[in-house]
Amino acid sequence: MAANNMYFIWGEEAFLMDRKIKEIHSLMQEESGEEVELLYLDGDELSPPRLLEELEFSPLFSLQRMVVIKRPSWLGKSRRKSSRNEEILKVLQGYLQRQTPGQTLIITAAEHNSTNALVKLLDKQATVIECKPANPQYLANWIKAEFTARGRKINTAGLSLMVKSGQDMYYLYNLIEKLSLVSEGKTISEKDIEEQVSSRDEIKVFKLTDALLDRNLKASFRAFYQLLEQGEHPVFILFMIVRQFSSLGKVKYYQENRTDMKEISRLTGMRDFAVKKLLSQTRNFSWDEIQYLFKQFLEADIRFKSTSQNDKTIMEGLLIEICGKK
Repeated sequence: MAANNMYFIWGEEAFLMDRKIKEIHSLMQEESGEEVELLYLDGDELSPPRLLEELEFSPLFSLQRMVVIKRPSWLGKSRRKSSRNEEILKVLQGYLQRQTPGQTLIITAAEHNSTNALVKLLDKQATVIECKPANPQYLANWIKAEFTARGRKINTAGLSLMVKSGQDMYYLYNLIEKLSLVSEGKTISEKDIEEQVSSRDEIKVFKLTDALLDRNLKASFRAFYQLLEQGEHPVFILFMIVRQFSSLGKVKYYQENRTDMKEISRLTGMRDFAVKKLLSQTRNFSWDEIQYLFKQFLEADIRFKSTSQNDKTIMEGLLIEICGKK
């Protein structure tokens, strides 16, 4: 376990950093033999006093806890001193001076800014892990393993195209999931990949919309935060969600009118695999619920444009509305 039970994980590849966090969490559970509470904090949303409060830990209900702060802005480059950063530094210094048995703190960053006072503190007091970008051979092996785990195969040309795409691993992971649904048991080729890569934004948000249509709140939040890490704006995410629910409504209408899948694909302009997936999800939402959610979509859009409320908070509330039964 890390000195002071603190880790500083940095690197450009969010997927590899998240996997390292999962490995540390699994190791904690294995060593303790019990469930370890996992708490994610938004460092940019918390004031220094609130951060101090959140880091206080009493093992009353759980003997072990892992706290994760992902890519806070206070670890970035700054040309001038910030009073807020200085207060954060004092909070972390105080945290390190006292014993906090049972709690592990993980802080991540996209890069290592050695001139930042907070980074200097973490370099001295935490276990520092650099997640280097995956090299081509690693990516090739990982892609093949992910397809194999889903009972799919990819040909050499297709594998080469994915490796050379220059996309991050979360993008590739979502693409693998989508291609696995498309393939219907056949070997995936470079042509299949080219067709899907042309709709890059849809692939990135596919994991979120799929979780929402399954009404899986935990998976929805996980996918949403991943999209934010990859730089997607909440307004764009809302647009994609609305479009997917519009597609759900169309498929549900034709399904209830006993239209077969091929004809639904022709009438809607959607691909067979997408129609097939939506046909399995239409039962998750009644017409009353769909109507209610479109009102919520409109309300969220209005709040984006006319209030000072945080965009991420608006979207979080909307995810809860979508996944909750009415």
